[in-house]
Amino acid sequence: KFGGAGGKVGGVDQSWTDIIENAETILYREINYQDEAENAIRFAKDFGLGLGGTSVRSTAKSVNGEKLESASEWLRVPFTYGDLSSEKFLVMEFVPSIKVSNDAKLDSAGITQEDREYLAEALARSYLRQFVTNRFFSTDPHPGNLGVEVFNDEDRPPRLVFYDFGQACTLSKDQSLGILEVIESIIDLDAKKSVSAFNRMGVLKDNADLDKVLAKVQSNYDSGRLKVKKRKVRNSAKYQKGSKQSTVNEYQPPTKQVPEAPLSKIEIENNSAKKSSRKEDSEVMEYFTLQSEYAFVARALSQMDGVGKGLDREFDFISAAAPYIVEVKGAKRYLLDEMKKKLEIVYDIEKGILARELALFKSLGFDPNAYRK
Repeated sequence: KFGGAGGKVGGVDQSWTDIIENAETILYREINYQDEAENAIRFAKDFGLGLGGTSVRSTAKSVNGEKLESASEWLRVPFTYGDLSSEKFLVMEFVPSIKVSNDAKLDSAGITQEDREYLAEALARSYLRQFVTNRFFSTDPHPGNLGVEVFNDEDRPPRLVFYDFGQACTLSKDQSLGILEVIESIIDLDAKKSVSAFNRMGVLKDNADLDKVLAKVQSNYDSGRLKVKKRKVRNSAKYQKGSKQSTVNEYQPPTKQVPEAPLSKIEIENNSAKKSSRKEDSEVMEYFTLQSEYAFVARALSQMDGVGKGLDREFDFISAAAPYIVEVKGAKRYLLDEMKKKLEIVYDIEKGILARELALFKSLGFDPNAYRK
């Protein structure tokens, strides 16, 4: 049941009216081929994709305002003939490929496990650009809408192909930048930045207890429930072309020595902790509200995760997209932000190295005020 104009999913308030109205708009657009043609043309322009999978000038820009490179090395869409399409007819280029989930045919075509991991990363990279720079994304990346284009050239990796643009969604600037900030905060394990991003995205209620939200996010980071995996190294040079990326180190939470205890006691404590955690989760989720656009973001992420794991069992969106933060932010902006992060490690008023050293000296009886003129 929807429960009228409002309801909850996982404890999060949602406006079912807004979600249904948006779904109605998107679904009706899907049966209007003129709308689908416009979506496909915009998608191709955002990624700089031309007829025959050629490279053309991308219309999308990084957060820093730099023109993004064409994605033609790793991504393709059928070229759409907008002038020949109408409400009842959609005229597109024929692009043969292998269904992304057809393992038998992929194997037969010589697609290796390394190729599959490359394709999974290309999928994540494409959605990072869709969410952050294009602010326009396909909401339906299931296996039926994704293919793999195979080349006879052994020095060229396979290319991911997107089909079907009947369902697409746009994001506001604050929504897209908020998504980027959430991704970066997870990479950096920065709880404060996560909460700030939630505010920017507009998903926190006005009466939200920010301290509780912050404590829960910090708890998730401390427990290792959220962390970025180290990027896999690929030996072949064929994967490097058109790859503009940064290096992300894997976070290894410190291990703690736990004294041995009877099994029954451990089970009781674990069950108690799980119940307490679930209660805290439900309390914190009460402070969130979900805008209709994020329902489609969640849908796209869910479908993408299934496709990604079909290609690479260790796939997760954040880890796969992390190396391409530099691409969507722009090199200058990325380097400046990284420099700020390094400085915060030293100078942060609460958690910086200098603050911790000063606290240590104070605990030993040192009074800095006594040395001021």
